[in-house]
Amino acid sequence: MVGIVLVAAILFTGVSPSPPGDPSLFDSMDGPPSPVNAPAPTFTLVDQGGATVSLKSFRGHAVALTFLDPVCTSNCPLIAQDFRLAEQRLGSAATKVDFVAVEANPIYRSLAFVHAFDDQEHLAGVPHWFFLTGSVDQLREVWDAYGIPVVNVGAGAMIDHGETAFIIDGAGRERVVLDDDPGSGTADENASFASVLVQSIDTALGT
Repeated sequence: MVGIVLVAAILFTGVSPSPPGDPSLFDSMDGPPSPVNAPAPTFTLVDQGGATVSLKSFRGHAVALTFLDPVCTSNCPLIAQDFRLAEQRLGSAATKVDFVAVEANPIYRSLAFVHAFDDQEHLAGVPHWFFLTGSVDQLREVWDAYGIPVVNVGAGAMIDHGETAFIIDGAGRERVVLDDDPGSGTADENASFASVLVQSIDTALGT
């Protein structure tokens, strides 16, 4: 028995679990981020406070942009928490980053639904968090510009939409595109996505 234990110990020496936030877990689920260098499509929408905001409003800051449905009860809350975790992990560098979500539901797009989602996910206290909405025509223009499909699912309230994050630098150029499908939403998966998001933001910041 002692021999068996020793052999097992030798076999598992050097085999360690992936550390929390290991980016390789994200890569295995969603594939590696895609580096790009092209002008980001412009837009003008309204933030959760009712102020008019355009992409130019964020110049000088890196932007982590995604698309969320405020009445979604599956992936969107998980993606929002991944963004919140990334903001925490950035530390002092977070002051140079804006986290932006564009409304991805043509029906439930009022500020009341945006506020309810922010309250539910504890995003109201996150500095530099913007949840943008607008008219259906305005939103569809942004969806199309970023290649985000938005489709009504039956008669339900939720919408099927693309799950992609775009990292934009301070000059308004896309630098990284990544799939932000949260998978099963385990703590390890969330930490892995947050690590990749932070790495991608560092690319946009030039750090």
